[in-house]
Amino acid sequence: MTKIYFLFLCFITFANAQDYKKDTIELHETILYDKSKFRLKRVGSDTKTKSILIGLTADINFSKDSLPKFTKEFAIPINAPKKEFTFQRINFNFSNSLKLDSILLKVDLTAMNNGKPAQSILEKPFEVVVKKEYQLNDVFSMDLRDLNIKYQDDFFIKVELLTEVEKPIYFSGALLAKCLYKTTDSDVWMKTPLGITPAINADILIKR
Repeated sequence: MTKIYFLFLCFITFANAQDYKKDTIELHETILYDKSKFRLKRVGSDTKTKSILIGLTADINFSKDSLPKFTKEFAIPINAPKKEFTFQRINFNFSNSLKLDSILLKVDLTAMNNGKPAQSILEKPFEVVVKKEYQLNDVFSMDLRDLNIKYQDDFFIKVELLTEVEKPIYFSGALLAKCLYKTTDSDVWMKTPLGITPAINADILIKR
């Protein structure tokens, strides 16, 4: 597989620093459900900052001591309830509208074992085409409601960029969170510096 370079670009301001510590649970589209039996919750970082960015690209050169020279994928740990829930959407907060007509992402949901990704929750990972016209206010939402994917406990969202690009594809980012990355299929998972993590989250429907 094509190696994908992983670019961290951080511009920090005091005002945004206050924002990184809180998650927004505003849902842009209506999800109909019985509120007496279920509770809708957004889990994971939902920042839309333009000051901290995480970029995926195929052509980035780093100095010897910079972070990391290339990476294959990242895995975002998500704290979730220990009771059964159903996945509704996965949301990707890009820092801006795509410059390309489309990109291809490989997305997997996995169990968590000792803080690392374990077996997949899915029958097979998704290969998701993201087009410019699919973004709403720079957010792309992947609808999972028809798939009836149920789980309980913490999990990982794993994301890999399959499209070879000349310029970075940027996500909004948060600091002091948790995120793992690896550079090759056989590499071990490593923690990102400063706990920087992309704003990729999930909407889940929880049984009361």
